[in-house]
Amino acid sequence: MDELLERGAELEQRSTAIAEARSGRGSMVLIFGEAGIGKTSLVRAFVRGLRGLHGVRLLAGACDDLLTPRTFGPLRDAARGCDPLAEALASGDREAVLAAVTAQLARPSVLVVEDVHWADDATIDVLRYVGRRIEDLPSLLLVTYRDDEIGPGHPLHRVLGLSGPQVCRLPLRPLSRAAVARWARGTAITSASLYALTGGNPFFVSEALASQADGVPATVVDAVLARVGRLDGPVRDALEQLAVVPTQLELPVARALLGDHLRVPAIADSAASEALVFLPN
Repeated sequence: MDELLERGAELEQRSTAIAEARSGRGSMVLIFGEAGIGKTSLVRAFVRGLRGLHGVRLLAGACDDLLTPRTFGPLRDAARGCDPLAEALASGDREAVLAAVTAQLARPSVLVVEDVHWADDATIDVLRYVGRRIEDLPSLLLVTYRDDEIGPGHPLHRVLGLSGPQVCRLPLRPLSRAAVARWARGTAITSASLYALTGGNPFFVSEALASQADGVPATVVDAVLARVGRLDGPVRDALEQLAVVPTQLELPVARALLGDHLRVPAIADSAASEALVFLPN
């Protein structure tokens, strides 16, 4: 489905941010939510909105889930075709990079940096530096991240702590059952089962509709396993024990299965990151 369901308010904010940037008042837009919630789809819609806007340059890059993040990784992606920025990055001089990014944004531009929960420290420094100055620039800084990946000590908090009229936060929520039903219209899958299976996550909905099969699609299984694989050993062990229950799990049942292990801090952290969702008594 090409249409973005239930994202009208976010697209309206896009139009407002672009219009204000063109008038000389830039902003930083933070798009966040869980994996598969549609951050990249919304960014693409933002970018499509730039078509036909004369003189607005697009610079785009993304962070990767690497054991050793690339220094200035997304900026190196964005620098393709932008010689001054590429030269500054090649020099390795931090001051030169900050100056080059600011100089570029002093011209009407949109700088997109996706998945900054995986960003290196150098990239985070640039985002904070630019975020503090973006209001006086005719440009838009568009940043995406998974909020469930940001723990209390995550360095990205240095960027997320920025406040003021130049900072716009766009949290993305799961689709409603009505939106899922609209998406599933014309297929053999019932909206009730599809919503129960996916929880309204757009990626899960898309993959379930594409597979047209009973059960969880392999792509969704792989995505979940990749996420679980990043958890600590005790959390993975707990998830394996809890996964034997085929339905929603109430807290008393979890206590019976895990005992004192339920109070391990790592288990609580996984609940906060939505690896586990405990229901009230």
